[in-house]
Amino acid sequence: LQVVDRRTGEWMWAHPIKDAFVMNIGDMFDVWTMGKYKSTPHRVIHNASSYRVSIPFFFEPNADAEVRYLLGGDGDGQRIRYIDHLHSKVSTNFDHAD
Repeated sequence: LQVVDRRTGEWMWAHPIKDAFVMNIGDMFDVWTMGKYKSTPHRVIHNASSYRVSIPFFFEPNADAEVRYLLGGDGDGQRIRYIDHLHSKVSTNFDHAD
């Protein structure tokens, strides 16, 4: 597993820790916490001779679910529909041919 070092923008190894789990939080945590918790860009490159298991699990609300900020402050009470959030993420993750 590699993650992006936010200070340098470089990929760095997240070496396995015995008897530990790695949990990547999703982009909705960024929305829910008004940017306090950010998802980490990551990629899996397994280059060891040992066996390693990766079990991704994704959970998403209904498309029309209204998501509101969990923390108080400037965003208190603001809402976004999940489908609008998802559309904005997908539209920036892929190149679109003209």
